[in-house]
Amino acid sequence: MNLHLLAGIAVLLILVAASAYREALRNEPIRRFRMNPRKLPQLDENE
Repeated sequence: MNLHLLAGIAVLLILVAASAYREALRNEPIRRFRMNPRKLPQLDENE
């Protein structure tokens, strides 16, 4: 197979994967960065 054809297919696959990843992030935002302070474990001030 031609090396340029393989490189083109690889680039297209990477673009499709990146597009699917961005779409998934847009539909399902990651919530770990918006943690509720009440859900965090309490720190012991004596330590």
